[in-house]
Amino acid sequence: MSVLLLVAPGSEEIETVATQDVLVRAGIEVVLASCCPAGQRLVRASRGVQLMADCHLDELPAGDFELIVVPGGLPGSECIRDNPRAIALLRAQAEAGRWRAALCAAPAVVLLPHGLLGEARATCHPGFWARIPAPQLSQERVVIDSGSRLVTSQGPGTAIEFALALVRVLRGAEAADAVAGPMVL
Repeated sequence: MSVLLLVAPGSEEIETVATQDVLVRAGIEVVLASCCPAGQRLVRASRGVQLMADCHLDELPAGDFELIVVPGGLPGSECIRDNPRAIALLRAQAEAGRWRAALCAAPAVVLLPHGLLGEARATCHPGFWARIPAPQLSQERVVIDSGSRLVTSQGPGTAIEFALALVRVLRGAEAADAVAGPMVL
């Protein structure tokens, strides 16, 4: 099994690349899938950095993923929110009780409107805190809701912490520590 990392025009590049990099350092296979219109695999991220996806979401190989990750950034989060295939995959992931993760704008912009946040404790970029129901909102930098199998984080500055939390939930604390040490964290 592997991790599916969604990316769209306007996705936040630090969140996307840092997450992919840390997971790969932990020996986890990551499939970077484009949600671009017209089958494009080359994605211009929120600050203009170009990212080449492994495949387009429509070409995604069949199979289950241990985790599906949604980076933030605008309009990337909106593009993913409006992609029926991306939402269907996230919904199936939640229904199967497998891990999902989102950071920055994505918890509020992608998960919440589709009922994919559920009752989970979550955080997001402070600019979107008002959208998360008060009883669920956490102002922690990274939140792991084990019961809902959801990991959320605040933004680009928390991307490495977020990615290490993903390694922790997928491979354990020892694996996360083994990745963090050489990164001088």
